[in-house]
Amino acid sequence: MNNSELGRVQAFLLKHRIAETKAARRNISREEREVATILRDADPQMRTLLEEILDGQGLVLQSFREFDVAGIPAGAMTFVLARKPDTNPPFFGTERLISRMKQLGRYKVSDTEIKIWFTQLWFVLLDLLYTKKNRSPGAMQDWVDTAFNRLVFTDAVKNYINDSVLKMDPASLKTTAIYDALTSTKEGTITQLCSAFLEIMQDASLLERLEEDVYRQSLLFAFEMKMNYDRQLVPLLPALLPFDAASAVLIEEVEEVAHGNNH
Repeated sequence: MNNSELGRVQAFLLKHRIAETKAARRNISREEREVATILRDADPQMRTLLEEILDGQGLVLQSFREFDVAGIPAGAMTFVLARKPDTNPPFFGTERLISRMKQLGRYKVSDTEIKIWFTQLWFVLLDLLYTKKNRSPGAMQDWVDTAFNRLVFTDAVKNYINDSVLKMDPASLKTTAIYDALTSTKEGTITQLCSAFLEIMQDASLLERLEEDVYRQSLLFAFEMKMNYDRQLVPLLPALLPFDAASAVLIEEVEEVAHGNNH
């Protein structure tokens, strides 16, 4: 890998965040295959240089072979570009999110309300991928078994609103911003929001589309979750009942955000 190839690889990874020499369940472009091959065959010095450049931008380049994790075809190599915990790489912002969700017909709301919806949809997705499957956030091997369809996700979101949010007493909340955003949206718009969310997750390489309306967690998504879990949550959890402890930590964090204490 020469300097020109290094620049090409970096540009591709910043845009797509994943490069595979061969994939089991999706078609890969010639460019992706070439970029992954350049990385695979790069001499250690150039590979280290690229990793140092990306590290300075808040990113981690991680490679996987068939023996490292499930889902990698024999003889293949997969590279993912993950965000480091507690960093905010300038390349990944909220503009795409806000722009896409504002394209939903008559759904005219503020940027803040869109971010509220995105956060709540993210929590429901995590619930489907981890809680419902009794998976630890530190688990990676079973990422290939996380398939779900669009209808299941949409129903989970609507059930969350009906079974949890609507049963809250608004008078007991310090702020009703989240409650108002979730309860004032019509059912048809919720379906559109869910579809847009899944589309954005696929564009970000966090979800893979297996077939029409069927998705699963990507290896990149699983790796980022594991990094965040290992570096941020594990030190806070007691040895016993890690799932209960993790839930308590997350609830406290969400309450702080909702109450405006976490900036």
